[in-house]
Amino acid sequence: MSQQVISYADLTIINNALRSISSNMTGVKSELGTLNFKQDQLEDDLTKLAGSFADFVNADLKHKSLQLAETRQGNLKQDLQIKYGYYAEIRRMATGILQGVDAGVVSDDTLKFTTEEVMIKAPGYWLAPALVALAAWITNDHFANQKAMAEALKRDDYKTTLFFLLLMRRLQRNDASLKWLERYFMHQNPHHLDREFIIILEAVTTGVFPPAARQLMMTNVKSWLDQLTQGDTFINEQKSQWVSFFKAMGPLPDGKYPLLGKFSTNWEALETSLKEAKTYDILDAHFRSIVAASADFSKSTKVQLDEILSLLVTNFDEEELPLQEQVRLNQLIIQMDGDKKSAQALIDVEKHIFNEQVDFLQLLTNASFNPELSGVTKVTQSLAVSISQPWIIESCNTFIAQNRNNIPQTIELDIDNFKITTSNGSDETKLLEKQEIFYQNVLETELGKLSFPYGGVIIGVLIALGGVWACTSNVIAGLIGLGIGVVIIWNVINSHAKAKKKITENVEERKRMAKAVLRGCISETVDYRIEHQEEDNKAELVLELLGSIIPENFSSVSKETVRNII
Repeated sequence: MSQQVISYADLTIINNALRSISSNMTGVKSELGTLNFKQDQLEDDLTKLAGSFADFVNADLKHKSLQLAETRQGNLKQDLQIKYGYYAEIRRMATGILQGVDAGVVSDDTLKFTTEEVMIKAPGYWLAPALVALAAWITNDHFANQKAMAEALKRDDYKTTLFFLLLMRRLQRNDASLKWLERYFMHQNPHHLDREFIIILEAVTTGVFPPAARQLMMTNVKSWLDQLTQGDTFINEQKSQWVSFFKAMGPLPDGKYPLLGKFSTNWEALETSLKEAKTYDILDAHFRSIVAASADFSKSTKVQLDEILSLLVTNFDEEELPLQEQVRLNQLIIQMDGDKKSAQALIDVEKHIFNEQVDFLQLLTNASFNPELSGVTKVTQSLAVSISQPWIIESCNTFIAQNRNNIPQTIELDIDNFKITTSNGSDETKLLEKQEIFYQNVLETELGKLSFPYGGVIIGVLIALGGVWACTSNVIAGLIGLGIGVVIIWNVINSHAKAKKKITENVEERKRMAKAVLRGCISETVDYRIEHQEEDNKAELVLELLGSIIPENFSSVSKETVRNII
């Protein structure tokens, strides 16, 4: 009797524990499907967050680069002022002395004292003894003039020669200026021209030399062009630089296509292609500004010579070039809103400007790229472009051909793992149908992961049957058992239905959002192709403009000169 009581009590405890476990397992299974979707959503959110964080990091890096460039530029300019600030003072004296003597307000004693003081304060600088020689010449001190002239030539033969060449022309000593010019050309090599030769080009372009000196220069320049254009080496080098220049002129990204930028897997190639196509408009404006440049004939020859002398003495000396190059790099970083990569691309193109010696073709290219850094005016830039026109056109054709070959034929999209391609967005209906099928498959897959809670239902049924059986001996106990079984069955089935509904709602929400994104991407695709085609059409306008750049277009007294050079 006692053994039966113990056995009955043990089975009840075990049955209760099994029912509890079964109930818990049913709840766990019903929530499992929901958790899977929450995990998918969490992964999507993490991907979006990672993208936003990367954008934030890039923007922060640009901001820091911009601040650093502004600070560095200020420090570098301060270094320039500390190391070479006195040079600037001496440079201002050069034309100041001439204009003071013109006005007759500077005494001989003042001239002598001032220039000798400069000689003491600027050891090693070529312009100091040159100014002493000038003052001695004005005051008829032949001995001091010869000594100072010898010292200036010793310090910098080319600049001193060029200085007195321009000076003699300014003082209308044409014979003397011609001799200085002959001396200057004797030391020139078209393969290794000094940077100061651009001053001669500037002087010829603005027509300040007498015919004899101009003819001498033209003879030499024509001979140099014949030498340098016989082979492909120098021409190909210039073409390569022009192509790099065209690429570096491309505009910064404008964020006009945010959806393609986010959901297109080949957006980098698309953006680069559009940037290159937009370059044509910038190039058109660039060359039109050069063509529009003209000389100011209202200025007297003396004023023009003073400006050229100013260019000569303010054109950076070799020891200043490293600092000036760094200043230029930081200036470009500021112009590019902290984009160091774009700034470096431009400085790489301009770096030849800072070379101490260049060939004649490189000198023309430097003047064409950046006349301010090269130390010339817009008029000389026009001349340089007109002489370089044949290989500029070839470079432009190469640039256009490369751009057109690199236009992506398809736009690849990845929207919530729905991966498709479109060429121009005209297949919108077809893509939407594919997307509909994709989400039907997603729904079926996700619902398939949610298994029906057979275990819970069976347990409920068994409890209910137990209750029916118990009714034969105890009606109340039987009804309670039946009720519990029914409740378990209802709860299990209801939880399953809720999980199924939640999965369906989640997939529907994903589909709704993805559909809107796809339509937006297609709309941007259409706009992108239209804009790209419009920008690409401008390539022909650039070529037409370049073809029309002939020396006769430049309104300068140098028209005849340029025509003769060509």
